[in-house]
Amino acid sequence: MDKEEIISQGYLESYITGDLNNEETREVEELIASDKEAMLEFYNIQKLIELLAIRLGISASPVIKRTIMEHPSVSSHIKPIDKGSSGGWRMAMAASILFALFTSVLAAYFYSQWRTTDNELTSLIAQNLQLAESFNRVNNDLNNLRQDVAVLISPEYQRIIMDGTENAPDVKAVIYWNSKQEKVFLNSSTLASLPTDQQYQLWALVDGQPIDAGVFDASTGTFQIMKNIAKADAFAVTVEPKGGSESPTLSTMQVLGKV
Repeated sequence: MDKEEIISQGYLESYITGDLNNEETREVEELIASDKEAMLEFYNIQKLIELLAIRLGISASPVIKRTIMEHPSVSSHIKPIDKGSSGGWRMAMAASILFALFTSVLAAYFYSQWRTTDNELTSLIAQNLQLAESFNRVNNDLNNLRQDVAVLISPEYQRIIMDGTENAPDVKAVIYWNSKQEKVFLNSSTLASLPTDQQYQLWALVDGQPIDAGVFDASTGTFQIMKNIAKADAFAVTVEPKGGSESPTLSTMQVLGKV
């Protein structure tokens, strides 16, 4: 190793903390003993970590103390101190602090890297969940559309047009009814939205008697599955209180269509 490498790449600090092998230790000691600039840099590092040790007040590890004190080629260049002075111990403590600071920086770096990776993974999982939800919605919509098309083109479903009454002359609705399977589908696309305390109710009329075929909201969709109906002479829609009524309010009838 040359002088520039030893000074600029942390070998002086590693020498203080005892992290060099025998060959590296020998080269550093020879440089400190023979070069004034290297010796001055070594002393400056000692002073810096001594200040850190004084401020933080952390005890040096026994290994660091022994490593520093057992290198006579370096200790011979360290100014003698009085027995009452704590400078030597402070230097040893400073070496321990330097090592602790170095490992703390590494720990902080790897923790930061882990947090970044963890955040990226969390974001990726969230994106995948959103994609899965979008796929499920699209798949559900596609299945509903297939069902609607199957009903529309099936010869087993009778198409019944319900025309608007005097209450709603411009409104129309369509019933798709499979009497064999007793299934009823309703297209209510032209019905207006109602207040939240009201709902539309579909009725099947059999020999003049109304049969409840279910309540619905026009805003929930244009093609809705209603209650099963086995027999019907006609279908009608009235406006009822939310939840429906046991018998239709004829004065609110919106549409009516004969089978």
